[in-house]
Amino acid sequence: MTYSILSMLRYSSFRSSGYDLGIFDQVVRQYSAFIGPYSEIKGLTYNILGDHFHPIIALLGPLYWLWNDPRMLGIVLAVLMALSIYPVYLFAGARLGHWAALTVSAGYVFWWPIQGLVNFDFHEIAFGVPLIAWIIFFIDRNRYATVAVLSVILLGVREDMGFMVMAIALVMVVRRRWKLGLALFITGAVAYLLTTGKIIPFFNRSASFGYWQYTSLGPTMGEALAFMVTHPLNTLSILFDDGTKRFLWAALFFPLALLPLLSPYVLLAAPILASRLLSDRPGTWSTAFQYNAILAPILVLSAVDVLAKIAKRFPQLQGAKVWVPAAFAVSVAVGIAVIPGLFPVHNVVSGKAWQYTAHMAAQQRAVNMIPSGVCVEADDRLIPHLTNRTNAGMLGRQVDYASWAVIDFTQTDTGGGGDGNFTPFQALQFKQDYGFRVVHQDDGIMVLYRPYLPGQSAPEFCSSPYQSGRNE
Repeated sequence: MTYSILSMLRYSSFRSSGYDLGIFDQVVRQYSAFIGPYSEIKGLTYNILGDHFHPIIALLGPLYWLWNDPRMLGIVLAVLMALSIYPVYLFAGARLGHWAALTVSAGYVFWWPIQGLVNFDFHEIAFGVPLIAWIIFFIDRNRYATVAVLSVILLGVREDMGFMVMAIALVMVVRRRWKLGLALFITGAVAYLLTTGKIIPFFNRSASFGYWQYTSLGPTMGEALAFMVTHPLNTLSILFDDGTKRFLWAALFFPLALLPLLSPYVLLAAPILASRLLSDRPGTWSTAFQYNAILAPILVLSAVDVLAKIAKRFPQLQGAKVWVPAAFAVSVAVGIAVIPGLFPVHNVVSGKAWQYTAHMAAQQRAVNMIPSGVCVEADDRLIPHLTNRTNAGMLGRQVDYASWAVIDFTQTDTGGGGDGNFTPFQALQFKQDYGFRVVHQDDGIMVLYRPYLPGQSAPEFCSSPYQSGRNE
């Protein structure tokens, strides 16, 4: 419930963004209509399977038959996080007892990696969080057929889950399930190579996979693997060669008293951490965004596993089964109270997320001006309020079709990254050069309109009934 409220408040206060809520809203809406998963935000006729391989999100299509709205994805995200709590509780309960398991579960679900995902609005990795929690639970219960099935489903979450399945295979080897371990390792490797080498390039306009960015290791995966094998110490040093990376390590492991490092389950975190921290992209080293959520069940359950083993081996430390989970939960509560950057639920509790400003009202008035069914370019924060009734894209990425544009001059840039990321003044000049004229200004929000490109008729799917140029 708390996370649903956070998502709804982010949306109503224009804190949600086109990247990624708007993108997934467009894609799921396409799936709901049995159409290919195209996202105008990424570009006209851009098939999202050319960006990442996540067919699992097609399962959300029928939900849009109930409510065709981006906020549906916020509800889905909250439900997926809730589904991950039960295996955490069951795993901890078998080792620490009922009350300690409740404490662990509460700390887990409000820990900063989970909150970071919810604060990102939506991402495909949300499916991986409950899946990996249940996989660890079923490994622990020796239900290996279920582990195999869930591992195959995990491959549909994202292309890099192939590495995760290979890590699951290593855990199987540790448990001496040799055949299953070999089968999962081959399956994970083949899945990654197939998705990044064939499927994604097939749907990508440049016929390539755009997320291989490991120049410190090598230009290709083969050369990178060779570097890692021949230079293990150099590879290890890259994992810690930046203050942002070191802070991430500390934020993940210190709240759990470094206990996960002694559990075989921590092997499941290795491919995620390695793929992020060896990357050239600084954003993936951060405690922000969605990247850390799938690590939360792995690290928490690893810590519980080790804590129970320590208490069993040293009976005089039985009390640790109570005070260690309590300390973890208290650290999360303190984080919510004093570190809003890591724990955005703070804004719900403090009341900040409930504030509705005059600028937000101006944003809503600008959005309301845009007729349904037209093609519009808008600031990243405005796009999620347009995707369910217009063909909405980022400023500068639909220049041949858009008839409307909305620019927010209170933002430092128009959002979305890449070549389409302008300052508001650059966006205004760009749109005016393409024949747009200002039809509305309100509290730093500017609405622009053009009936058609010079010498061309507006395409039917982007036509607009607005003709007079008057303010509304």
